[in-house]
Amino acid sequence: MKIKKKTIGILGVGQLSEFILEGINNNKNEYDFVLSPRSSDRSSKLGAKYNYKIAQSNQAVLDACKMILICLPGDSIEEILSGLKFGDNHNIMSTMAGVSTKRLHEITKVSNICVSMMPGYANVNGNGPIAMHPFDKNWDEFFSFLGPVLTLETKKEFDIAATFGALSGVSFIYLQMLIDWYVSKGLDKNSAKVLVLQTFSGNIDAITNQDKDLKSIIDAVSTKGGITEKLALALKNDQALEAWPAALDKILISIQK
Repeated sequence: MKIKKKTIGILGVGQLSEFILEGINNNKNEYDFVLSPRSSDRSSKLGAKYNYKIAQSNQAVLDACKMILICLPGDSIEEILSGLKFGDNHNIMSTMAGVSTKRLHEITKVSNICVSMMPGYANVNGNGPIAMHPFDKNWDEFFSFLGPVLTLETKKEFDIAATFGALSGVSFIYLQMLIDWYVSKGLDKNSAKVLVLQTFSGNIDAITNQDKDLKSIIDAVSTKGGITEKLALALKNDQALEAWPAALDKILISIQK
């Protein structure tokens, strides 16, 4: 017997929406989608690729679906959402950084609202963590196709966790910087890429799959007078390590506004 698919409406078909749809379609699932006409080129491309319906308007998305995934830019919510008519039966999930459930409720008057944060690229392969607040069974099931779901019980906890969205993006910049350094010293690009990426991948695997905590690993690799200790000391003297928590504090403040 053919199982009827659950239909999710997407408001804002941008890069993150594309990552989500690619990730969902890389797994066997029971979902169909109605896409908003925003970013018409991308909507048309994804609609044709996966045979999804493209609505005539944002309101048509709401009229066709109960589950609504909002992937709009955070600064556009007043302009776009305030002109729409939401119903009591809508179940909203927002991926908009810095937009609280309280603010969304004020605009939409919907009671069932959740917020989330995810890295994007890693979700395509089902490896990206998803932070969600509060818990919702339907969205938990949906996001499970994209990676491990971490449910945060309070807004304060979610705001702290949501900073990892920025951390994820900056990690690509950091890795590229390291690769560029090796290339600038004379290594070919492929060798530099293998060295940097495999180092981080291997270390993460060691932390995940070996019964050792980080402190014991750090103690083991930081031999006195060794190159690890020298590099760590050089970074500390330049306050490079301390800059990370200070920068994350700034992101947290911006999310809490």
